[in-house]
Amino acid sequence: MKKEKALDDIDKNIIRILQNDARTSYREIQERLGISIGTIHNRISKLRESGVVQGYTLRLNNEKLGYKLTFLIRVNVDGKHTEEILEDLTKIPEVCSIFHTTGEQSAALICRFIDSDSVHQFIRELNQKEYVTRTNSNMVLKEYKNNSYVNI
Repeated sequence: MKKEKALDDIDKNIIRILQNDARTSYREIQERLGISIGTIHNRISKLRESGVVQGYTLRLNNEKLGYKLTFLIRVNVDGKHTEEILEDLTKIPEVCSIFHTTGEQSAALICRFIDSDSVHQFIRELNQKEYVTRTNSNMVLKEYKNNSYVNI
């Protein structure tokens, strides 16, 4: 098994800059870190090849898109059907995150909705799915941090 190479300070600084704004140009990174554009290019290439950097994404403002309600929904599923149910849920746009969990529930979902009617309909349909035995829903009152990755 190949041992993962630890990130050095240059790699971490490049990642921090890109985490803040993935559109930051190599020239801007060069000015901030005082290293050559060639070094930046090589470092980012190696980070991508190693799988540390898996792409660049767009961060959207859910509220401005009309998705003002966020819910944490815990789901109990008949054990042998958990993967099947969770795979089905990946196709629903309002389902932002799905976590297969240990403990009393089989899974936890983070979902965003436009209005209370769409929340009600989603939960009703989820509870009607064969093999879903129970759901427990909580509305998120305020987000203090919402990242799917670790800040370097």
